[in-house]
Amino acid sequence: MRYHAAHAWLDGAVVADVLLEVDGTRFTSVASGVPAPPDAVRLAGLTLPGLANAHSHAFHRALRGRVQASRGTFWTWRSQMYTVAARLDPDTYFALARAVYAEMALAGISCVGEFHYLHHGPGGVPYRDANAMSAALLAAADEAGVRITLLDACYLTGGIGDPLLGPQLRFGDGTASAWASRVSALRPGAHARVGAAIHSVRAVPRRELDEVA
Repeated sequence: MRYHAAHAWLDGAVVADVLLEVDGTRFTSVASGVPAPPDAVRLAGLTLPGLANAHSHAFHRALRGRVQASRGTFWTWRSQMYTVAARLDPDTYFALARAVYAEMALAGISCVGEFHYLHHGPGGVPYRDANAMSAALLAAADEAGVRITLLDACYLTGGIGDPLLGPQLRFGDGTASAWASRVSALRPGAHARVGAAIHSVRAVPRRELDEVA
């Protein structure tokens, strides 16, 4: 594919007549001062590079405008966050995430790093497909037209030395080895990559960190 931008942002300046050549998901050539070839897709106005959202929690979108009532604190915010996490399933998470990623696309974001830890069903029971929630996010990004790096987060404890409780049970795989086994079974499409993360040093015991790494 070839695209011709009337104007584009290159190297910190607005440049006229920019020809962009693309092979699959990669730019193969960017040249300025080039007249528009007849087969190129014309891009009017000013073309900007896509932005990257490097740290997203898609399900937190459902909290927007809800958590500042009564001058709340981090702890009241966390309580509402857990309430949202307890209610989602793969279908509703797909619908929510698709709206979130569509908002990103409309704002000029073309790639998202999704910090994902809402893995399992109520009580921590895995879905028939143990990666159903991950698959919902990948499908949502695909339909919204953004690339995604799914940063699958290991989340094993509710605090240093504390077990997972309540909605937190949905986040955990039991051990880092079980987390790694689940993540290794995930097969992303061409628009996606899978990465690894720990939620925090309080949520992954020190003895498990090497397995995640």
